[in-house]
Amino acid sequence: MRKRRLGLLMVVGVLGVAGFPLIAEAGVDCFVGKSRCVVENAAPRIDDRAREEARKELASTLAGDVATQHLIAPIKSNPVGQSYGNWAATWWKWVLGIPLAVNPLMETTGEFCAQGQVGQVWFLAGSIVGTADRSCTVPTGKALFFPLINNFYGAFLNDDPVTRTEEFVRAAASCTLPAYISASIDGSPVPNPTEFFTDPSGSQSPLFTVQLPPGNLFGLDEATAPKLQLSPSAEQGYYLFVRPLPPGNHTIRWTASGCTSGNSQDITYHLTVK
Repeated sequence: MRKRRLGLLMVVGVLGVAGFPLIAEAGVDCFVGKSRCVVENAAPRIDDRAREEARKELASTLAGDVATQHLIAPIKSNPVGQSYGNWAATWWKWVLGIPLAVNPLMETTGEFCAQGQVGQVWFLAGSIVGTADRSCTVPTGKALFFPLINNFYGAFLNDDPVTRTEEFVRAAASCTLPAYISASIDGSPVPNPTEFFTDPSGSQSPLFTVQLPPGNLFGLDEATAPKLQLSPSAEQGYYLFVRPLPPGNHTIRWTASGCTSGNSQDITYHLTVK
């Protein structure tokens, strides 16, 4: 095994349907067919109330979108002192630096959420199997960073020099297909999740080195991968940086497909912030 590529994905869709009660109101007097007269006079009132309920629901949805948008750092910002691209590289070094036996990518319940978590930012992960419903406790004051869908390429130190150039590894790590993404925080949709893309126009990540542990996710040893290092490494994908959530219970959900062929994810996190 000389080269390694790994694609991950995530997202969420929320559908809300509002029902409107039938309203019975008295109309003006009618000399002929009074029941028909009442229905005819009630109809415009029903329509008015339905429109008002729809307006309120839309306003509530938009307010939720604004609140959710406020939680998410813009793609060209530097939250907690780093760009999205730098956080993406740090995320890959985190997840690939965790042994297979306790790697968050390999479980579906949240039992390994706390593995390798340090500093002000708490990482969330997708799933190798594509679907996960996890429950995790996150310390108060921690921001969250996670991929919605992404791709990775890491070269071995003994690879042919032609395949260890920046041009080669960036091309190998790039998203080659459109991404279809949906995400929500506490039921409020994330507006335009595909804008959070680590490409040159958004926030491209630097090349980086991944230090694999013994018993790593790929089953590599030093005979195959000298020093258990993947360098240079590159990534590309869609990520969210979420500012610290208030204490209490929260749900983050995402579904995604694309970026690379055959990739799809359906991930739900039930977070307790305390």
